[in-house]
Amino acid sequence: MKNKKILGIVGIILVILIIGAVVFGQNNFKKAEKKTEKTTEKKTEEPYLKAVYLKDEQGNSIFVQTDTEMVFFGTIPQELYDENEKKITEEDLHSGDVVKIWGNGAIAQSYPAQYPGITKIQREEKENKDYIEKYGHYLEEFIVVPDENEPPYLDVSYKQPEALVTAAADTIAGVPALKLPELVELSVDGDTQAELLVSTQPENIEVVRWEAEKKMEASDASPVPKGEVVSAEKNEDGNWTITMQAGYIYQIKAIWADKEMEYGFSVTPVKTAE
Repeated sequence: MKNKKILGIVGIILVILIIGAVVFGQNNFKKAEKKTEKTTEKKTEEPYLKAVYLKDEQGNSIFVQTDTEMVFFGTIPQELYDENEKKITEEDLHSGDVVKIWGNGAIAQSYPAQYPGITKIQREEKENKDYIEKYGHYLEEFIVVPDENEPPYLDVSYKQPEALVTAAADTIAGVPALKLPELVELSVDGDTQAELLVSTQPENIEVVRWEAEKKMEASDASPVPKGEVVSAEKNEDGNWTITMQAGYIYQIKAIWADKEMEYGFSVTPVKTAE
């Protein structure tokens, strides 16, 4: 009888131990699973760069990478968040904010550099005074405030497979682009969207183009043939954009309430190495 009781007690103890081992094993498995998930999350986190956002009183901004001190201009994306991952707007960013920046990694190595492919920004710290004091001078160095006494100028910005190109268009004074003896050339690879960056934003823009073969001598007294109208639209940044094609001469008319300015450039195909 005693042996049966002992066996019963031993059996109960074994059952308890087995259940405990199973529960312990499950808990360990869950912990290991969570640990693996966290490790995987860390490994799969997309690379980003950390930078300081600097802004002047006019709202002009620039970034400085914290580890390399690379100075660059960058677009502010729709995906913009604060420290708590709450969505914010560009107006919520302040000079000295430390931010994480994600994007396509295609940074134009100009000086300052340009990073048009930013896809996401998250603020990590607000208004770091030390960074403002250390890097604030870059705003004065690289932000050009237009001189109201100077005529507005036009820069044409466009992407190529391995670079972001920004070139100054020729200002036209009473001579059609088709008759200019020398005209700045922009080389493109296929149909290319261009951003028209006028130093003082015009109210409207008119664009025409001619086939390059129709180029005329400046002394030619015959009438300039009618050009083909090119559609121009505003992008999210409020800048006018057009689609450029090689083999054409372009003429841009920028229109303000009190004046008009005209600019010109020719577009050629990218030369390939033989």
